[in-house]
Amino acid sequence: MGRGRENVLPTMRLEKRIHALESRLITDPVVLHFADGSTRKMCGRGDFLLSMALGACGGADLSSGRATQLDLIRQSVAAQEPGGGHMVELLQCLLHASAEAGAL
Repeated sequence: MGRGRENVLPTMRLEKRIHALESRLITDPVVLHFADGSTRKMCGRGDFLLSMALGACGGADLSSGRATQLDLIRQSVAAQEPGGGHMVELLQCLLHASAEAGAL
């Protein structure tokens, strides 16, 4: 009986850590930096950058607010993301590649 209880405790701690990480991802903003020295914060659910990547590839319809955020990402020169992520850099590559392809 004691053995089964030992297996439950690590699982509960792991679940608490996962919930803490998820809540942080949802609330931590992405900070965009622009060439003129200004900054702009963007907030959204934990997957909002991923959904914008799908929109940038033409795989999802974007709201006007998300389209505006994509334009801000296109104009930014650097970004600080929660956890040191690089999703904004990936989005910039997608956005600049699609703009170049459209110019050809």
